[in-house]
Amino acid sequence: MNSTKCKSMKLFITSWLIATAFLSTAQVKLPRLFTDHMVLQRNQPVRFWGEAPANQLVTVKIDGFSTSTKADANGKWELLFPSHQAGGPYEVKVGEINIKDVWFGDVWVAGGQSNMEWKLSWGVNNWEEEVNDSDYPQIRFFEVPNVMAVEPKASIPSGDWKIASPKTSGEFSAIAWFFAKRNHLDKNVPVGVIDSNWGGTPAETWLSARSLQEVPGYETAALEMLDPAIDWELRMKENQDRDDEKWRLINDKETFFKLGAHKVDYDDSEWSETELPNGKPLHDFVWVRREISLKNGKSATMYLGDINQICHVFFNGTLVSEETWQDSTSTVEISASLIQKGKNVIAIRAINSWDNNVWIGRKGQMWIKQGKNLQSLEGAWKFTNNIEPKMPEVDRFNWRPGVLYNAMIHPIVGYSIRGAIWYQGESNGGKPELYRDLFSTMIQEWRIQWKQGNFPFLFVQLANYMKRKPDPTESNWAELREAQTQTLSLPNTGMATIIDIGDADDIHPRNKQDVGLRLWLAARNVSFGEDITFSGPIYQAMEVDGNKVRLSFDQVTNGLVVKGDELQGFAITGEDKEFVWAKGKVDGKEVVVWSDQVSDPKYVRYAWGDNPACNLYNAEGLPAVPFRTDK
Repeated sequence: MNSTKCKSMKLFITSWLIATAFLSTAQVKLPRLFTDHMVLQRNQPVRFWGEAPANQLVTVKIDGFSTSTKADANGKWELLFPSHQAGGPYEVKVGEINIKDVWFGDVWVAGGQSNMEWKLSWGVNNWEEEVNDSDYPQIRFFEVPNVMAVEPKASIPSGDWKIASPKTSGEFSAIAWFFAKRNHLDKNVPVGVIDSNWGGTPAETWLSARSLQEVPGYETAALEMLDPAIDWELRMKENQDRDDEKWRLINDKETFFKLGAHKVDYDDSEWSETELPNGKPLHDFVWVRREISLKNGKSATMYLGDINQICHVFFNGTLVSEETWQDSTSTVEISASLIQKGKNVIAIRAINSWDNNVWIGRKGQMWIKQGKNLQSLEGAWKFTNNIEPKMPEVDRFNWRPGVLYNAMIHPIVGYSIRGAIWYQGESNGGKPELYRDLFSTMIQEWRIQWKQGNFPFLFVQLANYMKRKPDPTESNWAELREAQTQTLSLPNTGMATIIDIGDADDIHPRNKQDVGLRLWLAARNVSFGEDITFSGPIYQAMEVDGNKVRLSFDQVTNGLVVKGDELQGFAITGEDKEFVWAKGKVDGKEVVVWSDQVSDPKYVRYAWGDNPACNLYNAEGLPAVPFRTDK
């Protein structure tokens, strides 16, 4: 064979080998989760799955071990790789696919709505200090994108594993971060978090519509979602187009600046008047203006109360404050250079992207202060919502039964995990009586689909929120907390009570450190089997003695503690169920409560309200779980 033919043959063979290798790599497909830097669950068989040509042999190799299976007639395959202890880094080879920097450790799914979604950089307490202390390369996060689907999906459209560092951790779920960091430091193992959550969503969208058919109160909505005569794909696309237009208008600063409504000399004579704080919601793109008189030469501080939820605040035509939905309303510093002697103009553009109901201010919380002079900003303001286009009407399709389960849970089901952490419930607060069955069904479905038995499921009870009531009263949020407590009847569940660290004015409390810690305490008991006090005092029983009631609790290993001068949070009643506040005292590991108004007590409640005053703890510093005995 001459040299030219030899070279041609070598070139052909080389090209054939390259093409074959590429074809082989392309033939075996893996879900998006199986990528570089992933964490695999230690000390239990690890599930791999994907696609390949029908009947093709697929082999997974890690750390010198391998296991194989054949794709079925439809090209689907899955296998369990044998249990492996914590460690790494390893290279995982699936067919011809190489996945690098893989560790075995503990893997958790972090789900729920905005309080679980809430990222470190969104103003969490001491977030900058925490981000600076986040150089832990064995902690990795995978964020599942916010997508919806009518039918269960086999894969997610995007995402990759992020290694914890000061450059990346600011975008991690804060609660999941504090939890994962505890897991990593306490157990000295790598930790992976699969972050799958969406702010403002109810529980019914996180389980399949088929399962929801069996949940009382949700049958009709589930059947509608399963109706083949409805083109949900088209409806969702049209709705998404309206949503895209909504956000284009919200974020179009250039256009609304051109309107000039923020300028001092803008003619607002055709505007109507409204009273702020407003007693009824305003709608669409809301503009309000007000003239005030000030002395020049001194800077000023301004506070406008709560503005729900997105706003731009101008002072004499200058933008002095911007607020997004993640921000808490804060005081605004007005520099002396902006202040004119006599007439000054405040202008506000406000929007509510959530439900189009705009609220501006709170009574007693709207003012401007210059030196010792405090001037109220409550009262009449000029108002219009007609100088910008109307807010597009957008439905909450992400509230529909199953659409987030289909797109954000089903594609990750089966990825071997240690367990799940969950913070959700606010969006189900209007129907607390349905939540126990709903939440329990969701947990059970996840467990069935994951094929990992009763894996640990740890969740956060709703925090205290909203205005505190002066007298004992009924409360949807208290009932929902009760439903969450009742869910503990499922095996391998645990709950973090945070009735003491919420915020009356903000549904997103910024103390996420304690939430992560309390979830971790539950994990140490439920998942790791440690014999510790992992919860605040949990009501067990009551005994009536005359006009007093003696209450006993679980999780009080080292006794009970009252934080403050007097025990608060207990209410008592007789048969009439007219509750009154009770006096009380700690007696060892029990509590005794009574009221001079109730001679024959029958029922007791504790921390029963949206935002109750309550101060009973165990010696470990964990708050007592809210309860009632009048079920």
